Amino acid sequence: MKHWAPLWGVGILHLMTKLRAFAHFRRKTRWLVALVITLVAGAAIAYVYLPSSTDTSSQKQWVRVEPQLLENRLGLVGRIQAATSLTIAAPFEGVIADVVVTEGQRVKRGQPLLSLDTAQLDIQLRQALTELLKAQRTVQDLVEWENSQDVARVRRTLTNAQLSLSDTERKLVDTRALFERGIVPRMEVDTLEQQAKVQRLDLAAAKEELNATLDKGTGENRQIADMELANAQSRYQALQVQQAQRELVSPFDGIVVRPLVQGSDKALSIQKGTRVTQGAPLFGIINLEQIQAVARIEEADLHQLYEGMPVQITGDGFAGLSLQGQIKTIGVQGRSSESQGAGVNYDVLVAIDPLTPEQRQRIRLNMSAKLAIVTYRNEHGLAVPAGALRQGPDGQIFVTYRRELRDPAQQITVTPGYAVPQGVEVVGLDAGYVEISGQQ
Repeated sequence: MKHWAPLWGVGILHLMTKLRAFAHFRRKTRWLVALVITLVAGAAIAYVYLPSSTDTSSQKQWVRVEPQLLENRLGLVGRIQAATSLTIAAPFEGVIADVVVTEGQRVKRGQPLLSLDTAQLDIQLRQALTELLKAQRTVQDLVEWENSQDVARVRRTLTNAQLSLSDTERKLVDTRALFERGIVPRMEVDTLEQQAKVQRLDLAAAKEELNATLDKGTGENRQIADMELANAQSRYQALQVQQAQRELVSPFDGIVVRPLVQGSDKALSIQKGTRVTQGAPLFGIINLEQIQAVARIEEADLHQLYEGMPVQITGDGFAGLSLQGQIKTIGVQGRSSESQGAGVNYDVLVAIDPLTPEQRQRIRLNMSAKLAIVTYRNEHGLAVPAGALRQGPDGQIFVTYRRELRDPAQQITVTPGYAVPQGVEVVGLDAGYVEISGQQ
């Protein structure tokens, strides 16, 4: 018993020491858990109620805006056509003397195409010259009509009638005096009176004939002669012009084509020795100096176009080339589309600026073309992203603006304009930075 008593007391003392250490550890653990719970709760409150600077910076950003060229373009699809084409016709009836071009050949302005024989035309020309000379002589005679032989003859007749009448009247006076004295019989007086009466009639007739003859050089006769002379001159000059056209040349740079004979599907054979009539089509020349593009536009887009608008023309067939032009005409009468329910289309004709020689070599008629029509243009416009525009409580549109990034932000009221590829055009804003939301 004495031996075991000290051992039992030592064990109790050791157990009490451990219990006191465990109690102290529990108190420290309880404070540590409370501290952790407090920190977690504070972090949660801060996350919920305080804005995150990282979040804000990811949702909003500042974008530089400054004046630049703003354009809106309307795209159409069309084809290249010749602005003008001309049919070269035979200026007179004759035989083809020579042909120096072929179908499809490119020709320059003034280049010879073919020549005609003028043998038959020369005969007509000489005949016309004869008629012209006759008409000129007739008019010249009428101009000097008062001194003509016909007028001189009639005047001589009138003078003779006057002299004869004067002589007869003098004899009649003498004979009457002798009759009163009883020297001559009454019959001689009666004879002279009858002779004077006839001569007075002859004198009146001579005067009328002189007036009629003088009238031939004036009035309608002169007008007729002048018109005949004018006709003869015109006929002769027309034949001279035809003779000068015996060699036909191209009026402009273009391509030679064969025109179809009217009322027939066959083209006229143009070769040396072929007889052609006046006005017969010989060649067609398609002008390459001036071309145009033809496209169609729907009625919904028609309000955007007007004559004179600039147009840029490109195409797969002439890749790398950009042609410039302007709208020449817009169709007045619409064309109904074949598709059911489709709207009306209108023709748009675009005049293309003159081509350079290099461009002419690559452009072909009926090539497809893409037309970019500038419907709006501002050389010094300012556009902002749509996300930068905000509406205030008063309905005003504003942007958050900084002239430089280091400057404080301010709200600037702006007036929105056209929507352009760069964003929305605005008025009332200078170059600087605008704030946009990344979510928009």
